[in-house]
Amino acid sequence: MQNKAIIVGAGTAGLILARELASKNIDVEVFEADKEVGQHADKASGILSAEGLKLLGIDYSDAVINSLYGATIYGRKEAMSLNAKKLMAYVLDRKLLAKILYRDAVAAGAVVRLGHMLDRKEIKELGADSIIVGADGAVSKVASAFDFPQIEKYILTYKAEYENAAVLDPHSVSLFFSSGSRNFFGWTAPYSKSNLEIGIGEWMGERRNSYSLFSEFVKTPKIKESIKNSVKLKGLASLIPISPRRKTVKKNVILVGDAAGQVKATTGGGIIFGALCAKTAAECIINSIRKGIPISVYEKLWRKRYGTDLALHMQLHRYYSVLGSRGIDTMIKISRSFGIDRFLEEYGDMDRPSLIIKRFFYKNNIR
Repeated sequence: MQNKAIIVGAGTAGLILARELASKNIDVEVFEADKEVGQHADKASGILSAEGLKLLGIDYSDAVINSLYGATIYGRKEAMSLNAKKLMAYVLDRKLLAKILYRDAVAAGAVVRLGHMLDRKEIKELGADSIIVGADGAVSKVASAFDFPQIEKYILTYKAEYENAAVLDPHSVSLFFSSGSRNFFGWTAPYSKSNLEIGIGEWMGERRNSYSLFSEFVKTPKIKESIKNSVKLKGLASLIPISPRRKTVKKNVILVGDAAGQVKATTGGGIIFGALCAKTAAECIINSIRKGIPISVYEKLWRKRYGTDLALHMQLHRYYSVLGSRGIDTMIKISRSFGIDRFLEEYGDMDRPSLIIKRFFYKNNIR
């Protein structure tokens, strides 16, 4: 029986898992290839739902750079604005969040080894007498070393931050389904009253360069107007999985977060679900070490808890991909006519479409 956990990758999922295990006096060691945590954390957007963050049990307050209350969805000619009365999401400094999680994991007793890049042979050797957790991102060495099934769908993204931009609403994001992307969308997300993140994504199967797609997107009228007097600070490309692996546990090996494909296909957001699945993995590892329960229960448990919502996110992704910008226009018109925009303002949930469906039927059945 393995009495120690080895985590490969010190991202959000890996560090939350390390903290959970160490706080329960489980011997845990984290290996991270980068020399500092969060070195590449800002490749992805830091927009995280307020409700989702509550579930993680972390103090993220020092990493907050903005609060979001609404969103505007643009089709080809139509637009729909959602202006919630309550706080919907935060924009977090992803690098600072990583440092907070690192501090918490170490304080709990986890050993974190930075600047240690493990190869396949070393990973397999460590797995001889320890539970191995792959929390090492979309292109996971752990998954490769132990021959896990491939992730089937990825999104390629490119985003950049602009200083002194013309931010119309500092507390609302914009999604552009007429951006030129066939299977995703373009977006703008305010960091402040004058700093703006602009990005776009596309399904990897289209084989289009995300930077060239971005270059065309920033020339569209609305985006061009917002950045005409701004300064581009930095631009970053990333690879985001949007479909779970068919299998995420083998013998004494577990995959979590992006390595498992536990990501919202609608937006590419992986922090909340990845972290929640990491907490589930912690339960399974603790029960394996202390009670001898096989860690294979992890597969059934995380899918029972979060699989439905991830599947619904995939269905929504497929739906808007098929619609195209003209179809989005029709959807916006229908949504407004049936008051769906007002319903989402009051009952929407960024992470859990299953909860939105339940609220919708409950609201209509009690009338």
